[in-house]
Order: sequence, then structure tokens, then C-alpha cells
Amino acid sequence: MSVYTPVTREQLESYLQLCSVGTLTEYRGIEAGVENTNFFVTTSEGEYVLTLVESVGTEQLPFILGLIEHLAQNNIACAIPIHLNNGDLFGTLNDRPAILMTRLEGTPLDQPSDQQASVIGHTLARMHKLSQQLPVEQFTHIHQWCSELGGKVMPKLTSDEQSLLQQNLLEGGQIQWAALPTGPVHADLFPDNAMFSGDQLCGLIDFYHACSAPFLYDLCVTLNAWCYDEQEAQYDFNKALLILDSYQSIRPLEAEEQKSFSMMLQVAAMRFWLSRLRDIHFPKEGEVVTRKDPQGKRQLLELLGESQSLQLAS
Repeated sequence: MSVYTPVTREQLESYLQLCSVGTLTEYRGIEAGVENTNFFVTTSEGEYVLTLVESVGTEQLPFILGLIEHLAQNNIACAIPIHLNNGDLFGTLNDRPAILMTRLEGTPLDQPSDQQASVIGHTLARMHKLSQQLPVEQFTHIHQWCSELGGKVMPKLTSDEQSLLQQNLLEGGQIQWAALPTGPVHADLFPDNAMFSGDQLCGLIDFYHACSAPFLYDLCVTLNAWCYDEQEAQYDFNKALLILDSYQSIRPLEAEEQKSFSMMLQVAAMRFWLSRLRDIHFPKEGEVVTRKDPQGKRQLLELLGESQSLQLAS
């Protein structure tokens, strides 16, 4: 789902006066944005990305931007927020929270290679170890979120879909959530949120789904995103093993995480199935939306429920 908020040159020039980034040379909208409005911005001092935040409330931004700064300061490649002259990490433009960040080299991935997948597993584990240094703020109980949204969309589903959702909600509730290591996570680390130049990771972007949740959930979101081809309805088991092996070389999964691993893969698939169903059946009024087909995530959820090939951590 995307919302586009236009910005005039005069408005942008005025906003840039709040930052020490030089004078505006040119800017253009980024069509690839899904939930927020983004612009490439070139000034006399460098290249940046301006984001008008549409997807989360202002109250969540200190947590999100604080996580990004913490990771960047500890050598995790990601876009770095530019402080305003008054020290703030974001301002307001066109009645939207506005964030200016450094522009990364590289391009987002479409079909990640095995080497790129291995790099992301290593990077994700480093992120999680660094996140353990931070307080558990903006906590999201993933299963409760799924249960509440599931109840809302249930009447819109076919009987087969209702059975699939009910079964996964039941099984997801059996996870010992409180026993899982938890902290700030990206929560949306799809390949198009990783900028690569060849096999080199230039940086991670789009932390606007960041929250505090089990690290295992973040790992499973990433595994599903990087290893499942929705068009072919196929899961790349070898790539999943590469990511997991790379991850565990830095942060081995604890016993409770290993026990919950298979079911958490299904929870991660269910969460994105539900969010796509929400966007289809309950779009926000006044938004220009790009809706993703829920069918791909439903097929993934069915595959995970049937397959014994993904017992990767047992």
C-alpha cells in the first residue's frame, strides 16, 4: 500500500534550510515506495533520500531512528538519518513527519544470489546482537496482532481460508513467546530493503515496521522473504540453509528458539497474509493504494504447514 504526498520545489528548499546539507540542486519521486512517500534529493553537498512518513505515527519515530543510529554507529550498513540544525532527527513537511537520510550506493534486490543471502544472514545476526543492548520498547506481540486482525478479516474468507487461519492461530499460540529472546528488530527485511553492489551489502533501508519482537520472528520473516518465490510457489531450501548457517555462525539459536522454529516460519507467513488481506478488505479511506495479492502468502502458509523440509533448526 502506498500513499503519495506531493512536494513542491519551494517547500523542499524551505525544509532543507533546517538542515546543514547545502542548497537544493534537483529532486525526484521514487516510484518504488510502498508505504511512504520518498524522494531522491541532490544538494550542493551530497545525495540524500527524503521520506514523508505515512505508515507510522510520530510517536514511533524516536524508537525507529534510534535503532537505525545505534546500528550505524556499530558498523551495520544502513542509511543514516540527518539531524536537523536543532538536533532533532525529523521535522514536518506537508503535514507529514519528514526524515532526510544519506543515499546509499547499490540497488535493491529482485532475485538474491546465494552469496547475497549468506551476507544477509550474517548481518541480521549482528543486528540482533546489537539490539540486545537496547531497551525493549515499542513491543509488538505478534500472535496477539495476528489474532486481532484475524478476527476482523475472518468473515471475508472462504471456508478453506478460515480453517487455514484458525489452525495457524491455534498452533502459533502454543509458542512460548515469553521465553524467546526479544529486542528491537527490522521486521520487514525483504530483498528490496537491502541495497547491494554485486555481493557487497551497501546498506539496509525501510525500518518503518521496526518494533520489539522475538529475534526468531525477524529471522523467519527474512527466511520466507528471501527464499520463497511467490510466482513459482517454490521455497529454496538450500538458500534458507545458507541464511540460517550464516546467522548461527554469529548468533546460535537458543533451545527454545529451535523448538519454535518451524511454527514461527508459519507465524511469519500468516502475519503478512493477514496484512495483505487487511489492505484488500479494509483499505484506509483517501489513500492511493498499491495492494499486493494475498494469494502468494496463503500458498506459502499452506506449503509450510505441509512440508517437513524446513525443519532447519531441529
